Amino acid sequence: MRPITFLVAMTTVAVILSTTNATFGGWEWEPIKNLKDEHVKEIAEYAVEAYNMISNSFPIQLVKVEKGKIRYAGGTNYKLVVAAVVPETGNMVKLYETVVHENIFYGKKVVYFRQLIKSAPTPKT
Repeated sequence: MRPITFLVAMTTVAVILSTTNATFGGWEWEPIKNLKDEHVKEIAEYAVEAYNMISNSFPIQLVKVEKGKIRYAGGTNYKLVVAAVVPETGNMVKLYETVVHENIFYGKKVVYFRQLIKSAPTPKT
């Protein structure tokens, strides 16, 4: 009788955990509703600063956040497409994609930051 009770209990826990993730957003990316939010801008600026610290090329400057998605999994993940300019190369605006993980215990960490090659540059506004 005990193995059956244990199996039922574990199945119940698994079902509860799987529905909890679906209820609270799970691991799906959701669009960020307000791209002009101060915290979203802070995350984008952090990613640009981190890129500038490790880059061997000219530093870039954030222009604006073009697109954004958010996901809650072990903290908060931000997937952003940012427009940035390189002043030393004639102020051409280029698009970059970044993912930043934010956790209340460890702070922020850039998961990746890369230039979007196939996208057309947008004029600086």
